[in-house]
Amino acid sequence: MTSTILKTQVHVVVISLLIQIAFSSQVKNDYDLNWSTIKSMVRITNRLGDGSSLNLHCKSADDDLGLKVLAPNSSWSFKFRPNIIFGVTLFSCHFTWPGQSKWFNIYDDDRDGVRKGIPCIYCIWDISKNGPCRFSERDNAFNICYDWNGNRRS
Repeated sequence: MTSTILKTQVHVVVISLLIQIAFSSQVKNDYDLNWSTIKSMVRITNRLGDGSSLNLHCKSADDDLGLKVLAPNSSWSFKFRPNIIFGVTLFSCHFTWPGQSKWFNIYDDDRDGVRKGIPCIYCIWDISKNGPCRFSERDNAFNICYDWNGNRRS
């Protein structure tokens, strides 16, 4: 009896997988859903508030994006393909302005990845003296804020 139930469960799983494969092939043909081509975007805006320019230098293990200088209230952005399989994408930025030097992981797959924390595909950041704040699409506000050490502010 147990053997028959087990065989039936295996058949149900196999049939279910075949249906999913057939459906996903049809969806892919209609909409070209390809996870390997999904790109994330990070946008950084200078919100220091005192008229200072914001110098930033962002890089990952694979890409050095170079030094950028943002005038007050101006923005810069970059796009990349997160490592969806292993979930290890990390972009760290060094921020400087007169008298200050700060670091922050502007994209951390553990925090921002599609399967983790508070996911973002469009990661829009305001950089202030107190630390970075990310835009929340749910709340329509820059209220996902962190200290410069990476701890979430309440």
